[in-house]
Amino acid sequence: MSEKEMQGTVAAVQADPVEGKATFEWTLKLYENQGNCFITWDTSAPFRAQQGKVVLYAGGFPKDPNDNVVTWAWDDADKKPFNTGKTWGTGWCAAYIAQASPNGPWVYFIKTALTK
Repeated sequence: MSEKEMQGTVAAVQADPVEGKATFEWTLKLYENQGNCFITWDTSAPFRAQQGKVVLYAGGFPKDPNDNVVTWAWDDADKKPFNTGKTWGTGWCAAYIAQASPNGPWVYFIKTALTK
Protein backbone atom coordinates (compact mmCIF):
# COMPACT_ATOMS: atom_id res chain seq x y z
CA MET A 1 0.00 0.00 0.00
CA SER A 2 1.38 3.37 -0.95
CA GLU A 3 1.82 6.18 1.60
CA LYS A 4 -1.00 8.13 -0.06
CA GLU A 5 -3.36 5.13 0.24
CA MET A 6 -2.40 4.69 3.93
CA GLN A 7 -3.22 8.35 4.67
CA GLY A 8 -6.68 7.85 3.15
CA THR A 9 -7.24 4.79 5.38
CA VAL A 10 -6.17 6.69 8.51
CA ALA A 11 -8.47 9.58 7.64
CA ALA A 12 -11.40 7.16 7.26
CA VAL A 13 -10.73 5.68 10.72
CA GLN A 14 -10.63 9.14 12.32
CA ALA A 15 -14.21 10.02 11.32
CA ASP A 16 -16.29 12.43 13.34
CA PRO A 17 -18.26 10.78 16.16
CA VAL A 18 -22.01 10.36 15.90
CA GLU A 19 -24.53 10.58 18.71
CA GLY A 20 -28.18 10.08 19.53
CA LYS A 21 -30.37 11.84 22.05
CA ALA A 22 -33.71 11.11 23.68
CA THR A 23 -35.74 13.03 26.22
CA PHE A 24 -38.28 11.43 28.54
CA GLU A 25 -40.78 12.88 30.99
CA TRP A 26 -41.41 11.47 34.47
CA THR A 27 -44.27 12.58 36.72
CA LEU A 28 -45.26 11.90 40.32
CA LYS A 29 -48.57 12.89 41.87
CA LEU A 30 -49.74 12.76 45.51
CA TYR A 31 -53.52 13.18 45.74
CA GLU A 32 -56.62 12.49 47.82
CA ASN A 33 -59.05 9.71 46.94
CA GLN A 34 -61.88 8.66 49.29
CA GLY A 35 -60.07 10.33 52.20
CA ASN A 36 -56.71 8.56 51.71
CA CYS A 37 -53.34 9.59 50.27
CA PHE A 38 -52.74 8.03 46.86
CA ILE A 39 -49.54 8.17 44.81
CA THR A 40 -49.38 7.69 41.06
CA TRP A 41 -46.52 8.03 38.63
CA ASP A 42 -45.93 7.90 34.91
CA THR A 43 -43.19 8.19 32.33
CA SER A 44 -42.81 8.42 28.60
CA ALA A 45 -39.62 6.32 28.88
CA PRO A 46 -39.72 2.75 27.55
CA PHE A 47 -38.00 1.54 30.75
CA ARG A 48 -38.32 1.94 34.53
CA ALA A 49 -35.84 3.41 36.98
CA GLN A 50 -33.18 1.18 38.59
CA GLN A 51 -34.94 -0.34 41.63
CA GLY A 52 -37.52 2.47 41.65
CA LYS A 53 -39.87 3.07 44.58
CA VAL A 54 -42.59 5.61 45.36
CA VAL A 55 -42.41 6.74 48.98
CA LEU A 56 -44.63 8.70 51.39
CA TYR A 57 -43.06 10.94 54.07
CA ALA A 58 -44.56 13.05 56.85
CA GLY A 59 -43.30 16.60 57.37
CA GLY A 60 -40.51 16.71 54.80
CA PHE A 61 -37.74 14.82 53.09
CA PRO A 62 -34.90 13.23 55.08
CA LYS A 63 -31.31 13.42 53.85
CA ASP A 64 -31.31 9.65 53.22
CA PRO A 65 -34.35 8.69 51.10
CA ASN A 66 -34.79 5.46 53.08
CA ASP A 67 -35.09 7.20 56.47
CA ASN A 68 -38.42 8.16 58.06
CA VAL A 69 -40.45 6.37 55.38
CA VAL A 70 -44.15 6.15 56.28
CA THR A 71 -44.94 3.67 53.49
CA TRP A 72 -43.68 2.76 50.03
CA ALA A 73 -44.27 0.61 46.94
CA TRP A 74 -42.12 -0.62 44.07
CA ASP A 75 -42.75 1.31 40.85
CA ASP A 76 -44.21 -1.70 39.03
CA ALA A 77 -46.98 -0.69 36.64
CA ASP A 78 -49.47 -3.02 38.34
CA LYS A 79 -49.03 -1.09 41.63
CA LYS A 80 -50.54 2.15 40.19
CA PRO A 81 -52.16 3.98 41.80
CA PHE A 82 -50.67 3.21 45.20
CA ASN A 83 -53.14 3.57 48.08
CA THR A 84 -50.86 4.44 51.00
CA GLY A 85 -53.61 3.68 53.53
CA LYS A 86 -52.88 7.00 55.25
CA THR A 87 -55.55 9.63 55.81
CA TRP A 88 -55.24 12.68 53.57
CA GLY A 89 -54.22 15.87 55.34
CA THR A 90 -51.53 18.51 55.63
CA GLY A 91 -47.83 17.76 55.87
CA TRP A 92 -47.54 14.76 53.55
CA CYS A 93 -45.01 14.60 50.72
CA ALA A 94 -44.01 11.92 48.26
CA ALA A 95 -40.91 11.04 46.31
CA TYR A 96 -39.87 8.74 43.53
CA ILE A 97 -36.53 7.27 44.56
CA ALA A 98 -34.15 4.93 42.76
CA GLN A 99 -30.78 3.29 43.16
CA ALA A 100 -27.84 4.85 41.40
CA SER A 101 -26.35 2.24 39.08
CA PRO A 102 -24.99 -0.31 39.79
CA ASN A 103 -26.82 -1.01 43.07
CA GLY A 104 -25.51 2.25 44.47
CA PRO A 105 -27.03 4.52 47.07
CA TRP A 106 -30.70 5.48 46.93
CA VAL A 107 -31.31 8.94 45.50
CA TYR A 108 -34.30 11.24 45.08
CA PHE A 109 -35.55 11.29 41.54
CA ILE A 110 -38.73 13.38 41.88
CA LYS A 111 -40.21 15.14 44.94
CA THR A 112 -43.67 16.59 45.46
CA ALA A 113 -44.46 19.65 47.54
CA LEU A 114 -45.93 19.25 51.06
CA THR A 115 -49.70 18.92 51.13
CA LYS A 116 -51.55 21.95 52.54
